[in-house]
Amino acid sequence: MLKGALTSVILMFIFIPIPIVHFFAVPLSPFIGGFIGGSIAKAEKEKIIFFSLITTGITAIPSIFIIIYSLIQRSNQSDVAGMDPILAIILAIVLIPYTWFGNLVGALISYTARAKSN
Repeated sequence: MLKGALTSVILMFIFIPIPIVHFFAVPLSPFIGGFIGGSIAKAEKEKIIFFSLITTGITAIPSIFIIIYSLIQRSNQSDVAGMDPILAIILAIVLIPYTWFGNLVGALISYTARAKSN
């Protein structure tokens, strides 16, 4: 289960720096990661939500660091990557449920495809 969740997170981060894929795959990267990671983890019907929660928990770690850094920068009256620290905090918080939902849908579709093939 953890191997599949880590694969899912790694795939999400691999898609980010590729310039050509960036505009198309980044919005879909949680879905793609959930689809591939769910099939690697062989997450069954009962474990798909647990799988997506593990993946989201791993993905939330950088978001927590962004939130902490943004709070520090806000107290120093500085920007975070050229944007207001509050906006950075909002984006980091929105990223967590976005990742969970996309990953969950990808894992569900992966499970459905595996169930139909068996």
